[in-house]
Amino acid sequence: MTPRKYSIIVVTLNNADGLERTLNSIRKLDYADKEVIVIDGKSTDQTPSVVSKYEGVVTTFVSEKDAGIYNAMNKGVKQVTGDYVVFMNAGDMFANEGVLSLVSQYDGEIILGGDLYGGKTRMVKEKMTLYDVLSIGIFHQAVYYQKNILQRYGFDESYKIIADLKSVVEPMVKDRVSISCITDILAICEAGGLSKQRWRELIAERKRIIDEVVDPFYCEDYQRFSRLSNTMLNDFIVLSYFQRLYPLIRCLAKVAKFLNKHFKHIPIG
Repeated sequence: MTPRKYSIIVVTLNNADGLERTLNSIRKLDYADKEVIVIDGKSTDQTPSVVSKYEGVVTTFVSEKDAGIYNAMNKGVKQVTGDYVVFMNAGDMFANEGVLSLVSQYDGEIILGGDLYGGKTRMVKEKMTLYDVLSIGIFHQAVYYQKNILQRYGFDESYKIIADLKSVVEPMVKDRVSISCITDILAICEAGGLSKQRWRELIAERKRIIDEVVDPFYCEDYQRFSRLSNTMLNDFIVLSYFQRLYPLIRCLAKVAKFLNKHFKHIPIG
């Protein structure tokens, strides 16, 4: 069997130190047939110098303004010549030098693996159904796409948080692509991504994926059995907007208890 060629797309913006960690990790990989595409959003730090330092590792370097991370990832897809594609953010690393050799033992059109995110293990199941993918999610530094899948679907830039999840769910639903799962850690990722910072939007976008992609014939049953039902989602999103009021509520409760204790005229139920 002809060895696969892997395209590693690294997306970065003003993170020269992180980019160096990522490129150094790539340099240590024991797999020869690969290309490294760095998509930079026109950084103003030392990013160009880091890329020059790793000129023996980096195959293609694009540095220009972009419209966000998924726009940058789509730019990377246009540069791909490999058979399989994986995306890394600057600062992320491969778990060990043998990751690509391990992935090469699997034949899915999309291959899913686990990662270590901010020191916490995130793992896929041995078999991932559509429900599993929607509820557990995917970890894009540990997702390997056949090139033709990405060329057909790419990343929906109208999504700001989880276009990468849609890029797996949509071909699963529309093309019934084969999914292989590796229950090993494939990547070590820095914590603090957008999905953690903007979790209300994440929940809304996950619901949107279900509404847009899941066949309406199955959608009602999916929502009924899913822990992320429409009702729960809507209630959770509304309640989440009161998060910033919690400190004030706690403060008022303490004041009420203090006044009740000392002046005995504020009833506390």
